[in-house]
Amino acid sequence: MKNIFNWFKRRFGDSNGQGMKNVLEMIAHTQNRELLCDEVYALIDQFAEMKMRGEDPTHLIPLVQQHLDMCPDCREEYEALLEALRIDQQLQG
Repeated sequence: MKNIFNWFKRRFGDSNGQGMKNVLEMIAHTQNRELLCDEVYALIDQFAEMKMRGEDPTHLIPLVQQHLDMCPDCREEYEALLEALRIDQQLQG
């Protein structure tokens, strides 16, 4: 295990071990069924619109939320979309 940890530190410049902890946490939260980024991108607009309407998209589309919790790129896209929807709502309202 120490060899893996040292490899990770060399490979990713992770001197404090936080990156390794993050990877292990992601592995621990792996589910039997997960969505790929492409699948999330196909649903992310519906997910964001539901959130803006005050609905609970996590309850209705839990796999999208699970992916957003694990994928920083998709989460960034989702947050940007939410911000755009908020701005649009302010301009219209």
